[in-house]
Amino acid sequence: MTNTELSQIPCPFIYSSGKQCPGHIIRVEAYKADISWRRQEDGSWKFDWEGPRSHFHLFCSLKNNHAGIKGPDALRYFFNQLPEELQAVIDASI
Repeated sequence: MTNTELSQIPCPFIYSSGKQCPGHIIRVEAYKADISWRRQEDGSWKFDWEGPRSHFHLFCSLKNNHAGIKGPDALRYFFNQLPEELQAVIDASI
């Protein structure tokens, strides 16, 4: 996925009025990333990062991380909560 495609991923933030933020995601940061490499049966190594503490902070083109609107964790997600487009970006970069 190219940077152009990544810039087209809409910001998932929903205001209390029910209106979705019109911005798009410009940055993703991983926090408390539990990473490991596991040796596979064929002798290759597999990178594994999913863990119970691993989560991601998203940053919006219009409101950064929407802090102060809904609290500091407004755009904090575990991997399975991320928009599918961002899951694909993360999986492709591993």
